[in-house]
Amino acid sequence: MSQSPIRLENLGHSMVEAGHVKATLAPLTYQFEAGKFHVVTGPSGAGKTTLLSLLSLFVRATSGDLFWGEESLTELSHHDAAAWRRRHLGLIFQTSRLVGMMTAEEHIAMVARVRGQPEARAEGLRLLDSLQIGDKKRHRPFALSGGEKQRVAIAQALCARPSVLLADEPTASLDRTNAIAVAGTLRTYASDMDSVVVCVTHDHSVIDRADTVLHLQKA
Repeated sequence: MSQSPIRLENLGHSMVEAGHVKATLAPLTYQFEAGKFHVVTGPSGAGKTTLLSLLSLFVRATSGDLFWGEESLTELSHHDAAAWRRRHLGLIFQTSRLVGMMTAEEHIAMVARVRGQPEARAEGLRLLDSLQIGDKKRHRPFALSGGEKQRVAIAQALCARPSVLLADEPTASLDRTNAIAVAGTLRTYASDMDSVVVCVTHDHSVIDRADTVLHLQKA
């Protein structure tokens, strides 16, 4: 069954700073289709990270609406937003955010337990292999390079097969060869899982492999 797109209708965000209203994301109307690898780029201060925060429901929009298919995400309570994230969302951050005392394999197993998806463990181990770190599955973060830790985090985010995947500069700590491999993994994931994949990046290794590119401008 086809997955739902993420649709923004004049979605915007602003904050009050020193008594003045400052726009952190200019009102945006856009649709992120399922099955596509979407890249968001633009200068610093254009609202890229704010957009990801709105899409993940960690930050509330101050104007406009956000829809997942026909469901309004704008109107969800904090409790329902958390439940939506738990069921449908995967996140990849700029830094790996791994737990120091847990091996790569244990990070995968934790996702399987939290999501109630025992099959996610086998999928995560397969992803570690495809990201060329299957031999490091019993290593803790201190024994991994920055790039290896980031690839563990990517496998952890993908193993539960989220319907919506958001990535914030996922290749920042990777060399070009591994950045290309990660971009390919994200694009393949979007296509194979018919998921909405949105990636914020300045990395042309990633941009060049996107299905769509949204270039934000400063508000």
